[in-house]
Amino acid sequence: MRINLSARNALILICVVYTVLTVTSSIYGLAMGRTTDTHVHLLLRFLITSVGIGSILILNLFPRWNLAGIIALHYIVTMVLILLVVRASGFFIDLHPDAYRDIFLNFTPLYVLVAIGFLVREKRRR
Repeated sequence: MRINLSARNALILICVVYTVLTVTSSIYGLAMGRTTDTHVHLLLRFLITSVGIGSILILNLFPRWNLAGIIALHYIVTMVLILLVVRASGFFIDLHPDAYRDIFLNFTPLYVLVAIGFLVREKRRR
């Protein structure tokens, strides 16, 4: 399976996903009584979104693998990169004690939904 993602389309997708995540997070934060979000947190959200979208190019490296195998490999590589981003950010800011758990719980469900979408799409094409 190949995904044709040009640099322009990747940038657009990053911006759309970042916007949706930020608006959703803002609505949730306001509903929970939090009225501020730090600039560092916003920049890290953008970086993590960029890693997640940019890593889609991994799918093009293994066109003959079955889709489930590619998705598993992609998830592992992407999750490791995101955990490294969190680790690196810990050198510059104080991390929440549950930072690693939170990033795992924020990334994984969304990833599972997208992966299911890819698997359904691939099954329908056959």
